[in-house]
Amino acid sequence: MKFKQLFTCCALLAVAPAMAAITLSDAKVREMPPGVPNTAAYLTLHNHDAATALIGASCDIAGKTEMHTMLTENGMMKMRRIERIELPAGQSVTLAEGGDHLMLLQLTQQPLAGQQVNCTLTFANGDKVDVTLPVVDMKSAGHEHHHHH
Repeated sequence: MKFKQLFTCCALLAVAPAMAAITLSDAKVREMPPGVPNTAAYLTLHNHDAATALIGASCDIAGKTEMHTMLTENGMMKMRRIERIELPAGQSVTLAEGGDHLMLLQLTQQPLAGQQVNCTLTFANGDKVDVTLPVVDMKSAGHEHHHHH
């Protein structure tokens, strides 16, 4: 084997274990007006490994972080706490407005656009993933939304 081919092969082997089983994209925390005690976080989880589930989260600016979903009951949108968000093998799951999302409750500091929030996501397979989510002004991004959290 030529040196260049050997080097390329070894470089790929060195990178493979470093690839995370779960990665994320489109992550953001909603900026809220002063005095609002809660906010929401949205993101897309990409599962590159066996099926698992998101079973918990904690964020540095929240006294408590929960997973919630939105559903319609008797024509009214309601939010409910859920215990897990399934992540099928090789698929992506989006936590977004109007669906499953993270609720940051009992805020210890006001999240302002341009800041970042550090969170740890916990999965059923035992993995914990530390993530940094940017705080965004959802109104200026064209995501007008009324909150009843």
